[in-house]
Amino acid sequence: MKAYVGIDLGTTNTKVLVVGESGIEKIIKVKTPKRTLNDVEYFDLDKLERSLEKIIVELQKEYDLSGLCCTSFGESVVPVARGKKLHDPIVWYDTCTKSVQDKYEKIVAELAPYEISGSRDIYYFSLYKILYMYEKDIVKPHQVEQWLPVSSYILYKLTGKGIWDMTQACRSHMVDVHNRCWNKALLSYFQITPEQLGPLGYTSSFVGYYGKIPVFLAGHDHLTGTFGLVSLYGSELIYDSMGTASLITAISHEKDGNLRMKEPFMKNGGLIGIGFGDGQYYLASGVRYHGKMIEFVLRMFGMTVASKRFRLLNEKTRTMPQKTNFYIYSNGDNIVGENCQGINFLELPVDCTQEEILQTVYQYLCYTSRLTIESLNRYVGDLPVIIGGALISNDLFMKYKASMLCRDLYYLSTTELTALGAAISAIKGAQDKYTFESLKAKTVFQKINPDHELCVQMNELYQRMTDGYNKLLR
Repeated sequence: MKAYVGIDLGTTNTKVLVVGESGIEKIIKVKTPKRTLNDVEYFDLDKLERSLEKIIVELQKEYDLSGLCCTSFGESVVPVARGKKLHDPIVWYDTCTKSVQDKYEKIVAELAPYEISGSRDIYYFSLYKILYMYEKDIVKPHQVEQWLPVSSYILYKLTGKGIWDMTQACRSHMVDVHNRCWNKALLSYFQITPEQLGPLGYTSSFVGYYGKIPVFLAGHDHLTGTFGLVSLYGSELIYDSMGTASLITAISHEKDGNLRMKEPFMKNGGLIGIGFGDGQYYLASGVRYHGKMIEFVLRMFGMTVASKRFRLLNEKTRTMPQKTNFYIYSNGDNIVGENCQGINFLELPVDCTQEEILQTVYQYLCYTSRLTIESLNRYVGDLPVIIGGALISNDLFMKYKASMLCRDLYYLSTTELTALGAAISAIKGAQDKYTFESLKAKTVFQKINPDHELCVQMNELYQRMTDGYNKLLR
């Protein structure tokens, strides 16, 4: 049976998804291995490669593999030479690079401003990982033939060719998002040559062969999932990915230079990055504590999302009128940006019930989503909103969200949207119209409708919350 493989290298787990003419055939999960050295956390690529090699060999016994694609987390980069890694990559979130960012903050701000990089400067970008590994003598500049993001490294090991997906390049802080090339002035200052990074390509570009299997390009995990959704839905869209953190991404073409901004479009940064073709961009913003905030509150209550007590609490909350119980903001949200630390509950009444606390968390998360989507609408127009993540199963929260936004929300039943996006990248790269149309015909977008009466309440609540935050933050 003809099939395509999408590999999603996640921070915690790696997923391998197989797609055939009848849809998703198989999903395999393995733990993404890591190791710690001198208090710095690294991904263990030797173990990861062995796991993937074993999986691909087994899949070849069962399927006629007609294409393979790999996506991964961003920022982590691998130094390679002569077909091998020189060292494992630093885990993307490790804070070891903060001192390097502090050291070069002024020159990076001058050479890679928002109008070139499309993002505010952050310590975990690939640039700082490269500089850290040089300064610590982990590798020497002359030793490195190429630096590759982990998704591209896997393809490099399979095909011998190193190429960056455009969406991964946007997580390096070394690319010019409007001219779609490496930022040569920045690279020159840090004595990194464009050749040491390699060519750039769009998602689904052909890379090479692994034996007889064609291998295609994919990039940053959130954006690869978005590529799959754009392909299946058939139009530009807004994708609200609701995980531990939330990222809301809009895909649209630039209109009259409207995306050539000199500063972030939201308080928490607001990313502008390269899309999936010429003239296309993504705009992204989100909140750092999303599903994690719900888990935090439930932990205070001695509950888990899977517990019967939480289900009962949700049902009690369902019947409550919408009122402002208290206020929440947290660092990395689009209310205060980075101007605070942790999660903050303000004006919390001493007699606040568990139902009122849970309701307020739901309201806060819906409110921040509306802030982001309304901001995106100003740049990309009114696009359909597709949602993803485990929170889709919380029907009360989803009813709140649809009603706060006053619009229909669409979703797919699979939770592995990123791996599916990688598989679709391979199918589109192979130009296999029959398999793609067959998959598309079997893909049904389900819909969550807003509640009319709740919409009225949520609109009033939105204004009250806006007024309340304005007063608190003066």
